[in-house]
Amino acid sequence: MAIACKICIAENGLKGSEIDKLPKNEEELFEHMEKVHHMPVIQEGETGEQAEKRFIEKYPEAKICEQCAATGANWTK
Repeated sequence: MAIACKICIAENGLKGSEIDKLPKNEEELFEHMEKVHHMPVIQEGETGEQAEKRFIEKYPEAKICEQCAATGANWTK
């Protein structure tokens, strides 16, 4: 079963041809949220600080993301 990202749908809509490309499970959705939207997801057993540290190590490009800086994301400071 596919899981749709509400942010992507709100920004771009959803075409029937894209359904097969949607995340298949919660883990893939969380990966999508971090990679595409630069939104760290706190995983089981993590604190917010640990999640942010893991996120920045995995996606260092988020440090220079103009959209993240504009929204005041902690990792751009």
